[in-house]
Amino acid sequence: MRMTIPAMLVLALGLGPGTVTAAAQDAPDRRPTPLFRDDSPLAITLTADFKRIFRDRDTLSTERFPAFLAYRTASGDTGSMAVELSTRGHSRLLPSVCDFPPLRVHLGGDERPPLFQGPSSLKLGVNCRPRDKLYEQFVLEEYLLYQVNHVVTDWSFLTRLARATYIQADKADTIATTWAFFIEHDDDVARRNGGVLFEESGVRWRDVDSAAVLTASLFEYMIGNTDWALPLLHNVRVVRVEPGFYFPVVYDFDFSGIMKTPYAKPSPRLPIRSVRERLWRGPCADMAVMSPIIARFNVLKDTVYTMYRGLPGLDPKRVESALKYLEDFYKVINDPKKARSEFTYAC
Repeated sequence: MRMTIPAMLVLALGLGPGTVTAAAQDAPDRRPTPLFRDDSPLAITLTADFKRIFRDRDTLSTERFPAFLAYRTASGDTGSMAVELSTRGHSRLLPSVCDFPPLRVHLGGDERPPLFQGPSSLKLGVNCRPRDKLYEQFVLEEYLLYQVNHVVTDWSFLTRLARATYIQADKADTIATTWAFFIEHDDDVARRNGGVLFEESGVRWRDVDSAAVLTASLFEYMIGNTDWALPLLHNVRVVRVEPGFYFPVVYDFDFSGIMKTPYAKPSPRLPIRSVRERLWRGPCADMAVMSPIIARFNVLKDTVYTMYRGLPGLDPKRVESALKYLEDFYKVINDPKKARSEFTYAC
């Protein structure tokens, strides 16, 4: 587990690099790729024909656009390389939702800086309305939720915060400078945990590790996220570890109640009217199995609260709103009657 908070306290100021854990050093075959061995933020510049990119809103599109990526780390290291960009996502691809669609950065061959060695591509979480300060808060909050998830479980995606400047290539005009974050490649999550991706839909609750799926489900319940479904592999990946164990890894948290983005709405098939309403989307829970998982969330409560209060740039009002939302979660899990009612809902 990476120690994120001390590094995050200096990342916005660029005061120094993060740390590499002893565990990562002891197991080089399972280390994160270089980009995710450090918690300090990058300063990145992406130069491309963003006017063309912004017009590509087809969820089935495979078009890639040439671009140039330059970066600087908190320790002063710099580098640059030619890359390609493509749009991705679903709801955030809609022009009515986002001016700036989410991106995937295709990293090309082996002739690239050491920092970006490893995966063939990386998702980039972006500020999809750069002129709206509230949307910059959403970037920081979703980044933080990935960080919290990694504190809760190793079955999670690593992320790296970046202060991103986007430049329109033909005019050398700066479109925006705002927060963004890189998301670890799916294959690297599996490799770090000694497995490979399992990409067949139709996975059932009984197919996956019980403690892992209950932990993932409780995390999603904690943040009020119902926008995931294991059988459909919707916003969840499954890692297979020999001789045949399966572990879920959840992602994409912008529909969570704790973030309350303006475009987030629950599925009409669910018995809730607002994403602020929590709904257990995990399996029917055996409370004897749930008890140690609940205990872990209780142990991590102060850490999670410290993470919220310690992220530079996050609006204090949004921090307090999030902590109040989390308080309601802790009231439920520590009331045996309420917990049993909530987590046996699927029964």
